[in-house]
Amino acid sequence: MLTPDDAAMEISLDQSPYARFLGAELVRAEEGLIEIRLPFREDFLRMDDSDWYHGGIICALADIAGAFAVVMAAGKGSGATVDLRIDYLKPALRGDLVAIGRVVKVGRRICRADMEVRAADSDLVAIGRGTFLGSGR
Repeated sequence: MLTPDDAAMEISLDQSPYARFLGAELVRAEEGLIEIRLPFREDFLRMDDSDWYHGGIICALADIAGAFAVVMAAGKGSGATVDLRIDYLKPALRGDLVAIGRVVKVGRRICRADMEVRAADSDLVAIGRGTFLGSGR
C-alpha cells in the first residue's frame, strides 16, 4: 500500500484521459481522500438555454473522485468502478464544482467510497457511493 506522501506524488488526474478532457484539477490528496475541482465550461450545461449542469457531468465528477480516493488508499491497480449510485439533491448552476471522495472500506478485491459534489458557493448538489476494484493484493 502507498503511504499518503508516495500516493500524492504518484497520483495525477492527468493519468485519466477523461479527467483531462473534463479539465478536472486536483485540489487535495491524502490517503483515502481526494478533492477535485471542475472549472465551469458552457459544454457542461444541460441545454443551450439552461443554467443547469447536465447530470452526467456531476456523476462523472463524483465517479472520478471516488475512484482516485480508492487509488490513494489501495494503491496502483485499483479504482475501476464496479457500481455507482448518485443522488442529485439540487440543480448545479453555472460555476465551478468541487467533488470530495472518501474511502469507506478498503478490501482485497472490493473498496467502497462516498462522494459529494458541491457548487462553488458550497451548496451540496449531489452525493454518491461507489464500489471500486481493489488492487487484488
